[in-house]
Amino acid sequence: MTTNSKHLTYEDRCCIEADLNNRDSIYKIAKKLNKSHSTILREVAKNKTHIHTLSYGGDTVCKNRHTCHKKYCDYKLDCYEKDQCLKLQSSPYVCNGCKSRNGCRKERYVYYAKEANKTYRNRLIDSRSGFDITEEEIHIIDKVIGPLITDQNQPINHVLINYPDILDFSKTTFYSYIDAGLFKFRNIDLNRKVRYKTRKNSKKRRTKTERIVRINRTYQDFLDYTLENPNCNIVEMDTVEGNKGGKAFLTLLWRKHNFMLIFLIDSLTQECVKKVFKDLQDILSEEEFKQLFEIILTDNGSEFLDTESIEFYHKTGEKVVKLFYCDPYRSDQKGALEKNHEFIRYILPKGSSFNDLTQEDCNLIANHINSLCRESLNNQCPFKSMLFTTNERTLNKIDMYYIEPNDVILNNTLLKK
Repeated sequence: MTTNSKHLTYEDRCCIEADLNNRDSIYKIAKKLNKSHSTILREVAKNKTHIHTLSYGGDTVCKNRHTCHKKYCDYKLDCYEKDQCLKLQSSPYVCNGCKSRNGCRKERYVYYAKEANKTYRNRLIDSRSGFDITEEEIHIIDKVIGPLITDQNQPINHVLINYPDILDFSKTTFYSYIDAGLFKFRNIDLNRKVRYKTRKNSKKRRTKTERIVRINRTYQDFLDYTLENPNCNIVEMDTVEGNKGGKAFLTLLWRKHNFMLIFLIDSLTQECVKKVFKDLQDILSEEEFKQLFEIILTDNGSEFLDTESIEFYHKTGEKVVKLFYCDPYRSDQKGALEKNHEFIRYILPKGSSFNDLTQEDCNLIANHINSLCRESLNNQCPFKSMLFTTNERTLNKIDMYYIEPNDVILNNTLLKK
């Protein structure tokens, strides 16, 4: 009649009640429902309803009522003995189907499908409520994990990856525990639990120069090129502003590895972007530069319109980089870099001035972000992932180093000197 599902349904229980009323055996009911007889027995035993029949004395009739000479039986007396039906001591252990059931004044148990299903549902809800974690485990998490989140601003993913022995549950469960207030750290200590402002819809038109520059460099051109060259290195490029008119960051991110470089620039101008690429070409060998920079995808900012300074190797004049632009107002087309900018804002919130920073500070920020373990990288960090594209000696040339997981800091204490 039914499938071999683990739990009995309400229809199954209705069938059990009807068959018990017809005085069918447990084995016959089990065969009909395609269940084991022990399953049916446990169902009846767990979910049967107790019928409390009262006598004149206030409780179930006394077993000795026929030999007792007391006019009124009182269940509190020493001679009182509850009268139990012998039929309840054998299968099916309920009064369903008994011919004497209506007039019986003995203790009774009846299986009702509706009540049985209600009891089952309540027991199921109770079993899944509460938290499967002990006070000792909460104390350990507060002691070990708490400082990493509150003092060093490490994301949930990072601590889950590096402490599987302590956090032996899923990310969703961890968030549920935090929501419930089980730990000393709260949602306010988690940087990712923020609201994003609605983007402004600017009506500004592109200039003639911008339109010319974008010829053969549109996002569709980018998709066509990567379709023909699926294994090429894609670098996303953008800027991060400090105070208006002050210093800013030029960021470069290798999409395949989530590896990011941060360069301090004096202003959002083409000259500053040109200087960054010239410095990189001076530090790295021509072979290393070509290996790292095959495709660059950036937005339509005016600082990126000098294509020659980005695409050409300045020592030889050879074109070594393919430059493409995202569609206007589509920052999601380089979403990996936009998402990585969040980590910068952990350390330097919006409104922070970059004027007092040095390039060494930028390298330090990048190193801590690049040492952060990511689920998308199979629980590896971007620094180690980047070693599949280049070697550690090349990364050390541009001051990139690995930071141990426990030492990763993502708040403003990182730059305190």
